[in-house]
Amino acid sequence: MKYMTFNSSCSYASVANMLEQYGVDVSDRSIALKMKLPYMFSYHDGRYLSGPMLQTAEWFNLYLKPIGYRLVEKQISSYEIADYLMQQKTAMLGIVLEGIGKHAVVYMGKESGKFVFLNNKWENDESPNELRLTTDELKQIIEPIVVVGTLQQISAENVDFLTKLKASVHVVQSNLKDIIKLCDTQETPANLRLKLNTLFRPLFLDAITMLNMIDEMELANDFLFLQRELLSALRQDTKQSILLKEYISIPKLEVSVKKYIELIMNEIETQL
Repeated sequence: MKYMTFNSSCSYASVANMLEQYGVDVSDRSIALKMKLPYMFSYHDGRYLSGPMLQTAEWFNLYLKPIGYRLVEKQISSYEIADYLMQQKTAMLGIVLEGIGKHAVVYMGKESGKFVFLNNKWENDESPNELRLTTDELKQIIEPIVVVGTLQQISAENVDFLTKLKASVHVVQSNLKDIIKLCDTQETPANLRLKLNTLFRPLFLDAITMLNMIDEMELANDFLFLQRELLSALRQDTKQSILLKEYISIPKLEVSVKKYIELIMNEIETQL
């Protein structure tokens, strides 16, 4: 079993665990590094995304295609999920766990009338390695329509990193601009919390994980400092409007983002 080795990496561990069924020995971290994840940012459906939140076939195939595989995603209804899984060698899907939320698991087969799933987790996590679920139990913890990812073997293909890296620079710049705009607007902490996953997460959370992954510890600590400033603001009276710029050091944020963009630009140079 391949364990999670960085924050929120359950989908990356899923891909590693699926590849293991095909005889490919790889970790979530090596997948992330090979697909240049620390340098990738995206904007989709009103959300800024980076790091482990880039978890669709579009992103995983940056790693998979050069080694002769591709991830195929299909939307399957909860009524069809049992029949669909039984046709697959292995598959990745999200379940909803109480107290955790959405969590990626890997289908491994069916034994004694139950579906067996690898429970992606940290190595020192005491939760079970496997989940064994009846069809009814599975239906209760998935969404009515669930995205199921499977692997297909293909001829190895080159992928276009350059276009995504260049787009990432523009996304980071736009993310910074939108954060600064919000910092200059009176908002309640309650409303600001609603933007944690859509606006703040790439730079105030996932950037720290990604920068540590590429040993950019000083810059990671700069973003950690900014994260603490943001959390301090969110701890204020939820009904009282505040100006976020009075809590977050905007000059430090601008300098830190500029340094991050320089890292992406350096990676772009390696592709030219």
